Amino acid sequence: MGTLKVHGDLAALKARDSGNVQFSEANRLAMINDILETIYQTLINVNSNLVYAIGTVTTSADTPEYTPTFSHDGFLRDGSWVDGEDTYLSQVEEVDKIKWDYDSSTNQPEAFYITEDSKVGYLWVPDDAYTINHTYWKPLTALTTYATDALPWGGIWNRTIQRLLIVEMMEILEVDSSKQAVLADIEWDKAMIMVYARGVRKERVVSNMFSVEGI
Repeated sequence: MGTLKVHGDLAALKARDSGNVQFSEANRLAMINDILETIYQTLINVNSNLVYAIGTVTTSADTPEYTPTFSHDGFLRDGSWVDGEDTYLSQVEEVDKIKWDYDSSTNQPEAFYITEDSKVGYLWVPDDAYTINHTYWKPLTALTTYATDALPWGGIWNRTIQRLLIVEMMEILEVDSSKQAVLADIEWDKAMIMVYARGVRKERVVSNMFSVEGI
C-alpha cells in the first residue's frame, strides 16, 4: 500500500477530485515531491537514521581530494573517522588548507573539507592508504512515475503524505481544509513517534561548563 498512485488517488478521492478534473496525476506528483522535501528536512533536523548512511573513502599517498562512490548531501557532525581510530575528523573549510602545510606536508588525516563539486579533501594530505568512514546524508530522490513509484521511508509517512496532499489540494480550490489539517497534524505526530522508535543519532555534547576557563 505504499505506491504514490495509491495514496495520490485516495487523496484525490477525499478532496472530491477522483476524476482528475482539477488535479492531474502530474500535478499530484509535483505536490507530493514538494511534501517529501519538507519531511526530508525534518528528518535531517532530528538526525533520523532513515536519511543517513555510512560510506567509506580509501585514500592514497599524496592525493588530497577524492570523489566518493556514494552520493551525499553533506556529512553529519562527529561522524567521520579513520578506520581503527577512536577520534573523529573535524570538518573545516577548504581555505583552511594553509593551516596544514597543504603543499609540503603529509600525514594521517585529522580533518576534512567538502569542495563545491562534492569532493572530499583531507588534511593532512594523506601519506598512505587509509580507509575513512563518513556518516552522510542520503540525497532525497524525486519521484518520477506516478503509476509505480513507491513512497520512501518504509511506509512510516504514507498516511501523512496523503493528508498533506488533501490539504494542499483543498487550499488551492479555496475549500475549508481545517479538518484535514488537523488530521494531517495527527498523522504527522504518529509518524514522528515511529521515526524516533526507528532511531535517531545522538550528537556528542561538548561543554566547558565545569572547566576552569568556563567559570
